[in-house]
Amino acid sequence: MSNPTISKINAWIAGGVLSRTAGEAIVQWLTEADFAAFGAEIRTLVEAGDTNELEDAFGSAIAFGTGGLRGWMGPGPNRFNTRTVGVAAQGLARYVSGAEEGGVGASGAHGHHGASGQRQHTGDTRAGSAQGVVVAWDTRHNSEAFAKETARVLAANGIPVLIFDGHRSTPALSFAVRELGAAAGVMISASHNPPGDNGFKVYGPDGGQIVAPLDARITAEMRRVTKVRRTGYEDAVEGGLIRTIDRDLDAGYIAVLADLSLSGARDIRVVYTPLHGVGMTSIAAALEKLGYQDVHYVEEQVKPDGTFPTLAGGIANPERPEAFLLGIRKAAETGADLVLASDPDADRVGCALPLSDRGWSAPPDALALNGHQIGALLCHYILSRKQAAGTLSAKGLFCKTAVTSDLAALIARSHGLEVVDDLPVGFKHVGAAIERMPSDMTFVFGTEESHGYLADARIRDKEAATGILLAEYAALAKKDNRTLRDELDDIYRAYGYFKERQQSIVMAGPEGTRRIDGIMAALRTAPPKQVGGRPVYRVIDRERGQALDPRTNTTTAVPADRVNILIFTLSEAGHTRAIVRPSGTEPTMKFYVSASSVDMAGNRKAIDGLAESMLAAMTELCESM
Repeated sequence: MSNPTISKINAWIAGGVLSRTAGEAIVQWLTEADFAAFGAEIRTLVEAGDTNELEDAFGSAIAFGTGGLRGWMGPGPNRFNTRTVGVAAQGLARYVSGAEEGGVGASGAHGHHGASGQRQHTGDTRAGSAQGVVVAWDTRHNSEAFAKETARVLAANGIPVLIFDGHRSTPALSFAVRELGAAAGVMISASHNPPGDNGFKVYGPDGGQIVAPLDARITAEMRRVTKVRRTGYEDAVEGGLIRTIDRDLDAGYIAVLADLSLSGARDIRVVYTPLHGVGMTSIAAALEKLGYQDVHYVEEQVKPDGTFPTLAGGIANPERPEAFLLGIRKAAETGADLVLASDPDADRVGCALPLSDRGWSAPPDALALNGHQIGALLCHYILSRKQAAGTLSAKGLFCKTAVTSDLAALIARSHGLEVVDDLPVGFKHVGAAIERMPSDMTFVFGTEESHGYLADARIRDKEAATGILLAEYAALAKKDNRTLRDELDDIYRAYGYFKERQQSIVMAGPEGTRRIDGIMAALRTAPPKQVGGRPVYRVIDRERGQALDPRTNTTTAVPADRVNILIFTLSEAGHTRAIVRPSGTEPTMKFYVSASSVDMAGNRKAIDGLAESMLAAMTELCESM
């Protein structure tokens, strides 16, 4: 390490080009032995004069967001690397070891699981280091290395580690934590993020992602870390502190997925693609176990590859219609009835369907369903089949997030379910709601707009394999010469038409963060009186826990989780609304609009037009701030 490099950094600090926090962190990472592996990358950035990247990477520390720790891979405390993974694992180790005094395991420990999937407590609420931590990873670059780094840090702290013998899905990790009675779980994945990202998600003993206030407490433990304890990976294996999970657990997990089935209908031609991720270990295995004979895989995307080379920009996200391009081509070649696609860690699922007049010869955005539509189809299918079979619980629970369309909630209410429809963004809040439900209640279905679904409480995170029920539903409809599009039309006729639109605006770097904060503050101070030509009935501020009626300038309390979301309702019932929030995992502002014939006059074309005008109005308003 040369003096001129340090001199340059000090000059940048003196000149205000770099903050003192960032500059001192860079010098630390260049001079201390613990950071030696990152020296070449840091010097390259310094020599290139890339002070924006240096400030962003070293000026702050990566912290828990909606999906745990997630960020770009590279050097620096605000980047994902073996050092930040080690600190996260060390912080988790400290927390798990102190579980008897209120750590991760204090919410529930030893015991078994009942038919509802709830943990049945046996009185002993201790769940400390002796129970161990389950570790899994997906197919992203460095995921296995980060998983093994996590394992050897935990082992060095005396905490047993149960690790898979290869990549697995996020919901498989959730299942394993519960099935093995572990104190916690760690999933190394950045879900559907760009290929340069990775992440570290923490799960509690209930199999759900940790939520507030535990996430803040674990983050606090991470920030107290001054020294990361490590042991050799193979040494820990030989010493019995790191053990490979038996393949019998995989069989148990696939059996749970097969239990989702509500019909023996299998006469359907399916195209499935894991988008270079782990889905062959879950969705494909479940399709095979359930006896689907006419499944065609997108060969180019079956091979695990963290660069996601066949996808535009390397974005393996089934929320994006363009992710279906190769699947649609395969469907056209084979005459398939539907295409299913899952993201890299197989917790999100998307579906594309042919059009009645054009088949598969249409743009992907005309063929792919959005997350709200899939959620409505799954909700209707599950509830109607169970009701017809007499297996729908008299006290069943349905959950959705606040930014998800109300259509599925209307379906759930019509079937007599208890509905929780205002959860914060992030499927972890569905898992938390399941854990909170009374012992005489049964979880039935949960949904979120970003293609996350769950229909079995033995898993506590969104499960892409829930999408196999779409194939089953399509097979039943096909017997009557109908398609899932026909089924969706019937749902709209029965419950009302809904049109949802969403948009994200990237605001990267420290300046982007300041701008996002400024926009949210401005919207709170001077909320719009109308959106898309429609008057605003209520401004619901979930962070402050209050709702403002701009017409009367009166406020009322909103008893819900405090999260940084603003909701502008354009009707008394509130089904038509616009929502704005900062992302918890990416440097973006997110906008969601929903327009519905339930509380707005007009045909589908008019409702579609209203949704478009609402979205344009919200994005234009925020971009002008």
